[in-house]
Amino acid sequence: MIWVVTDHHDTRRALVPLIAAKGYEVVEIECGDEVRKRLAFQTASLIIVDCGMPDSFDVLSTVRNEPRATPVPVVMFSNDDTDLKEKALLKGANAYVGKGTMDWAEMIETVVQLAGFPGDANTQ
Repeated sequence: MIWVVTDHHDTRRALVPLIAAKGYEVVEIECGDEVRKRLAFQTASLIIVDCGMPDSFDVLSTVRNEPRATPVPVVMFSNDDTDLKEKALLKGANAYVGKGTMDWAEMIETVVQLAGFPGDANTQ
């Protein structure tokens, strides 16, 4: 299962259906608190986090410090910002995708790269 974590309703409504249309099981998560609660009883095959959330780097830290979630790939995204990209990768993200013009092709490519193709053992 892929978790899309962003406090922007419009971003969730754009990105979640795109990922689901590719055959992945995906859920939308509004905040870091919900990620922390879910980690207590669930893991994801991939976590996508919006750097624009106030606690986005806390979410990344939580995932990286939770033993069951440590191996889960994390993709962070935001505006095309070299400093944010560098910070995300240094803090443990597996990838960073710039929002750019809101063309999510790069995000979908990154999802496939990190989560495998839908139906693979590691995508559910």
